[in-house]
Amino acid sequence: MTLANAQDADPLPGGLRRMLLRQIPAVVDEMEEAVRSGLPDYSDLADDTAGFSVRQVIDQTVSCFVSLHDVTRPSPAAVAEVIALYEAIGGQHGRLGRPLDVLRDALDLAGRVACRRLIEDAYREKWPEPVLTKLTEDAFELMSMAISAASRGYDDVCGRAPVDVQRDLLRDALVAEAGRAPRPLAELAAAAGWQLPRTLAVLALPPGDHPQTHVLPPEVLADRNPVAPYLIVPNPRISGRGWLPKAKGAVLGPVVPVDQGAVSLRWARRALDLVDRGVLAAEAPLRCVDHLAVLTAFQSGDLIEAAATTLLGPLLELPPRRREPLLETLLVYLRCGDNAVLTAERLHVHEQTVRYRLRQISQLTDGTCPDPERHLETMLTLTWLLSPEAR
Repeated sequence: MTLANAQDADPLPGGLRRMLLRQIPAVVDEMEEAVRSGLPDYSDLADDTAGFSVRQVIDQTVSCFVSLHDVTRPSPAAVAEVIALYEAIGGQHGRLGRPLDVLRDALDLAGRVACRRLIEDAYREKWPEPVLTKLTEDAFELMSMAISAASRGYDDVCGRAPVDVQRDLLRDALVAEAGRAPRPLAELAAAAGWQLPRTLAVLALPPGDHPQTHVLPPEVLADRNPVAPYLIVPNPRISGRGWLPKAKGAVLGPVVPVDQGAVSLRWARRALDLVDRGVLAAEAPLRCVDHLAVLTAFQSGDLIEAAATTLLGPLLELPPRRREPLLETLLVYLRCGDNAVLTAERLHVHEQTVRYRLRQISQLTDGTCPDPERHLETMLTLTWLLSPEAR
């Protein structure tokens, strides 16, 4: 069996596979300690590289190894994820001018831990010799595959035009958390031949939507990671949205100052997750600023759910068929500025139906709901309660 044909692998005995799964956290801990103690300088650099902490890489690699013989998950998918991960790591090494030798050393240290643990388990649990042989071979082949993928990513970056490399460095710095950019933004922009704007917004694309399939203005910076692609849009209020990709499910983050791109990317990805879960409708693209209530509610869902009883009391004790029309009417009524006529139009019901439901709400809550001084809290709570996640 080779990793390239992982789908042909025979599954391990159920008990052995379950044991390997249980040991993953301990194995990852031991591998991480081996790399950190053996290569402390490299560990610090890796942890400062966006998206590639030592522990995350080790954890994903070990999980892939176990999944090669796991019938509950298609192992080719795990192999593809690890290939993409190491290609990205190799690309980062190329962009930052780091040689791949130290990555090989890190894999060698982690691999020694893996093989020692496999041998110890084999003797303790009395595994058949062919099982130990196969697992050991797969471990070495996985490490070889990781190095090959990293080399491809490294060569791809180092073989590109210097300006492309500088644009990628600038892109990563623009969405880095505060204080994590390797060099001042003005310096990176000058090296990339890119005019530093006053503001920007990040457009998060659905997984698998490749930025190269869209016609983009030259000032737009793109991350082509197939798992989480995104575009950086400079001065979005000035440039307009006519050129934005019409990818259904894409999300435009809030417009922020140029040194706060991480904020725009973070909210765009949160909204993208809600689109994927069916909470927000997929638009082309959806704008975060048009869905502040939903994003805020889902960011604090557990707190809102705990406080719902205080705000809505007896309404929550009604059966769903009675409760939901009342909650929906109340939410739309508050959004319409306490206007029953407009509420009826939005809900496509008669005005008297709206007024009847509002009287029911008032009677059930002894006139305490809606509280004019707590409209905002009530709207956030209703937004959460009426979402598919809370039902």
